[in-house]
Amino acid sequence: MLLSPDKILGQELTLPCGEKIKNRICKSAMSENLGAIDLGPTPYLTELYSRWAEGGAGLAITGNVMVDSKALGEPRNVVIEDDKHLDMLKTWASSAKKTKMQIWVQLNHPGKQSPKTLSVEPVGPSAIPFSGNLSRFFNPPRALTKAEIRDLIIRFANSAKIAKEAGFKGVEIHGAHGYLVSQFLSPQHNQREDEWGGSIENRMRFVLEIFRATRKAVGKKFPVGV
Repeated sequence: MLLSPDKILGQELTLPCGEKIKNRICKSAMSENLGAIDLGPTPYLTELYSRWAEGGAGLAITGNVMVDSKALGEPRNVVIEDDKHLDMLKTWASSAKKTKMQIWVQLNHPGKQSPKTLSVEPVGPSAIPFSGNLSRFFNPPRALTKAEIRDLIIRFANSAKIAKEAGFKGVEIHGAHGYLVSQFLSPQHNQREDEWGGSIENRMRFVLEIFRATRKAVGKKFPVGV
C-alpha cells in the first residue's frame, strides 16, 4: 500500500545515531541576526523558535552560530565559544519543548567572508582576496597557520559540546555558502601546499577533522550533520 505524501512527511524519522525526529518536516538554517551586542542569544530567538515549533515541524536548524567571537559572518550573530551565555542558550534550546520539535545549532566560521565592517584582517585557507564586486565588501584575508587551523577544529568541537549541554538536540557544521569550510574544500580559494590543501583528500581534511573532533566531544548518539 502506497502512502500519500502527507502520511510520509508525518512519519517519525530515526537517524543513524538512534535519535528520533517526530516527523520529516525541517525548517532549514536561516541566519536570524537576532543575537545580542555581547554575542549571546536574546528573547527574540526564544520567541521565534517557539513560534516555529507551533507550526508543527519536527526539526529546526538555527542559522550561523559562530565558533569564534573574533570572526563574525554578520552583525548580531550568536557566538558559542564558552559557557558565558549558557543559561540563555538553555532557554533558547527549551523553546520548542512543548511541541517536541528538535532544535539543532548550525556552527560556522566565516573565514574570509567576514564583512569589512566586522573584520579588518579576516582569515582563510590562503591569502586570496575576493575579486569583482565582492572585493568591495570583504578585506583581503591572511592565510591561517597550521596551529590556527587546529585551534579552529577544537573550537567547533567545543561549541558543539556546549550546545549539547544547553539542551540542543544536534548540531550542523556549516559547509556551504562560501564560508570557511567551503573555502577549504574549494581549489579556487584553497591553494595551500601543505596537508590542508592541494588534493581533494587534503582539502577535505579540515571538515573531516572538525567532524571527528565534534563526534568525540558529543558522543556517538548526538546528531552531527554537515
